[in-house]
Amino acid sequence: MPRSSSRSRNKPVRFGYNADGDPYPTGSRQASARALRQPGRRVVPEEPVIIEKPPKKEKELQVLQLDLLMDKNMKAHHTDEYETEEMVLRRGQSFDMEVKLHRDFMKDSDQISLEFRMGGRPIVSHGTRVPVYAVDAPPKDNLEWGLQITSVEGSKVCLTVYSSADSLIGPYELVVNTTTESGIEFEFDHPTEVFMIFNPWCKQDGVYMADKAKRDEYVMNETNRVYCGTRYKIGNFPWYQGQFEDVVLECAFHLLKKSGLAYRHRRNPVMIARTMSALLNSQDDDGVLVGNWSGDYEDGVEPWLWTGSIAIFKKYMETGKPVEYGQCWVFGSLFTSIMRALGVPTRTVTNFASAHDTDSNLTLDYHYDEDGNELDNLNEDSVWNFHVWNDSWMARPDLPEGYGGWQAVDATPQETSSGVFQMGPASLSAIKKGHVYLDYDTKFAFAEVNAETVSWIVPKDSRKPPTVSWVDSNEVGINISTKAVGKDERHDVTGDYKFAEGSNLERIAVYTASKYVKGAKNFVKDVKQDIEFKVELPEDAMIGTDFNVTVNMTNNATSSRRIYLAVNGSTIYYTGVKKARVVEKKQYVNLDAGESETVSIKCDANVYLPELTEFAGFNFFVMGRVSETKQVFSRQFDTVLDKPDITITADEDITEGTPFYAKVSFTNPLPYALNNCRFLVEGPGIDGYKEEKFRHVMVGEKVEHKIKLTPKKPGTRTLMVSFKSTELAGVRGSADLVVLAA
Repeated sequence: MPRSSSRSRNKPVRFGYNADGDPYPTGSRQASARALRQPGRRVVPEEPVIIEKPPKKEKELQVLQLDLLMDKNMKAHHTDEYETEEMVLRRGQSFDMEVKLHRDFMKDSDQISLEFRMGGRPIVSHGTRVPVYAVDAPPKDNLEWGLQITSVEGSKVCLTVYSSADSLIGPYELVVNTTTESGIEFEFDHPTEVFMIFNPWCKQDGVYMADKAKRDEYVMNETNRVYCGTRYKIGNFPWYQGQFEDVVLECAFHLLKKSGLAYRHRRNPVMIARTMSALLNSQDDDGVLVGNWSGDYEDGVEPWLWTGSIAIFKKYMETGKPVEYGQCWVFGSLFTSIMRALGVPTRTVTNFASAHDTDSNLTLDYHYDEDGNELDNLNEDSVWNFHVWNDSWMARPDLPEGYGGWQAVDATPQETSSGVFQMGPASLSAIKKGHVYLDYDTKFAFAEVNAETVSWIVPKDSRKPPTVSWVDSNEVGINISTKAVGKDERHDVTGDYKFAEGSNLERIAVYTASKYVKGAKNFVKDVKQDIEFKVELPEDAMIGTDFNVTVNMTNNATSSRRIYLAVNGSTIYYTGVKKARVVEKKQYVNLDAGESETVSIKCDANVYLPELTEFAGFNFFVMGRVSETKQVFSRQFDTVLDKPDITITADEDITEGTPFYAKVSFTNPLPYALNNCRFLVEGPGIDGYKEEKFRHVMVGEKVEHKIKLTPKKPGTRTLMVSFKSTELAGVRGSADLVVLAA
């Protein structure tokens, strides 16, 4: 079963935000309202602020039309890919507009100004009411608003507007004000809102990223790759981020409103990232996605079936209810989509052998009896085979200098922070240096990549204390991975999180962190190690086939050794939680001096298949105990079985707006038929998420199926297909298709 902190059906905890922007539990909204109405406590008004229009007068200068020049401005702002009816602008960058008046504009006597308003209570001091007046020159450092009249042609006035690089993020109402020489005012309300987002092209914006190739990858790229599997066997699959589709920005602004985050914090990428990490999971205030690690997804969609973010956001916005179900890579991918949509450079990161240190002591403690059997009732920590979170790029003015850049953020509900299931942003620089006292949740993130694994042997005599059999500082935080810039390849970012294992700098970082951790432990082992153990796992075992695990033992001593060997193999969830034991072997091995012996353990498909999870993963615990020296070898090894790939072929000539057929195929590897079959299809610029039911699949059958699609945009588009049945899940495939312009 999953950890209790990973999945809960309890009534959601409502939360507010304190003066520093930190969420805190508030109980029910009714209780909160009663608390706010207590005598002596200042009540923040909720009534809308009404800004009265000037009275209508005969000689007013009327605005007939406002042209926002959307195509021109959105191309200049790198937002022309957004599929919204509203204009999307990046803050700190100028934009143009044209005003059509009912008479000629008198440049020496008439005046034009603008006003941008956000929310129901637009107030200048809060940044939600922004008056914009004419200026003689562009504002310095992009930190002020202003406008310049660039040309006048009779009744047409061309304006250049300068926005502040510190503007609030979100939808603004736009008002045009005119004033005549005699002081007569007129106000024109533009019918559609203007969306303002972060600007990684602007040096004064807190999310500024200088490298163009990295901006193209972490802001503009719609097709990502997610890394999964184990540290021994790294796999990956494509994910459609879809940050430019209208539903993503719509959902982002909806979540900001839902969160109650004070408007003054909506200019701060740190607080917006923290807010999104809380609102993308359903644990608090009914966020976007329900986490489920139980293996039972009958009333929802299996996490492995999603191929992109858009279907989830659409379902959430259509129903107003959390979508079922997701696991870490889905939470991480949703976070990437929503932060890229808001203009924050963000990457999806996978940490292999990721520690979940429940008691925050920087060690993962595993207990076994003297026969090598795991004592589950004593084991509270866990190591996830892989865990997916995010890095977002931003300045950290709330921390000492030097902690800006990549920040780790995690939307997967693991543990609470300030009473809410959220994590980060935690500076990667702080994590690497062991500065776990810095905000936010740096201690938890440090443990995920740096905790030490400690194996304990518990004697049969309960009066004797457990003894440490093995300590390993290299067991967690392995091969931390993200998609490479501009390439569909794995980029290892372990060096961003930690110094090289065993180096002086790495040990200093761990020592520094341990000073701020209550109950941190240090272990010293001094046992003669003259038996060498080598464990080999299968590299290319297909699901449904038998496979072997081998243990080789070499005696490097000058005398004989007697070894007790115990091997236990279990199917596991990707969180490292064991489901069922499927293989067990215990025996004594006698080795003369210099002798080697290999023991092979067979895993029978008929035994493991009924107990296999959708992850198709195994954990093997191998313990060897040497009678003469008391040397103990105790390690855990993980492996994942291969699944068939879906092959995708399509028509040679694909044209925008014209339907075409894609043929998908794969072979059933299991020794039984597949039932309740479905294909799911998604891809950028291809007519959206699609689910198709399919007939049952016979044993050994090669499946071929045609899917009718319509491309919406020209260019190279990645088509992603996944397959699900009752017996087999997580079968995926992708193909790049070239779509010609109509």
